[in-house]
Amino acid sequence: MLLKKIAAILFGLMFLSFVVVQYNDPDPVIWMIIYGAAALLCFLSAAGKAPAPLLWVAAVLFAVGGIYMWPERFEGVSIGGGDIKNIEEARESLGLFLATLIFAGLALSGNYKSRRTSTQTQHQKTK
Repeated sequence: MLLKKIAAILFGLMFLSFVVVQYNDPDPVIWMIIYGAAALLCFLSAAGKAPAPLLWVAAVLFAVGGIYMWPERFEGVSIGGGDIKNIEEARESLGLFLATLIFAGLALSGNYKSRRTSTQTQHQKTK
């Protein structure tokens, strides 16, 4: 549980850093809100206030967003390697997919704890 809390806080701080670097994006407000919401979910998870179903819904929404934002042609994420529009869309997609994986991991770790506690309680009742 402590490891999950530490990981969730670190992920929340990472997403906050993503918010900070969006100021020079062509559409900064949208991405600041998206990454701010991701940070908030991570911090809520660290505090035990984000139920697994909420994290799963967020994971699905971010995955759908990642698919939607995927560039017409993937040209990497480094400036100078191709069309800037494709590079920007690739970065945005990968950020959304990263959030998807983090939310799924946080949801699974929460569910694992619940199942383990429930199984231990049932095992103790049968003794």
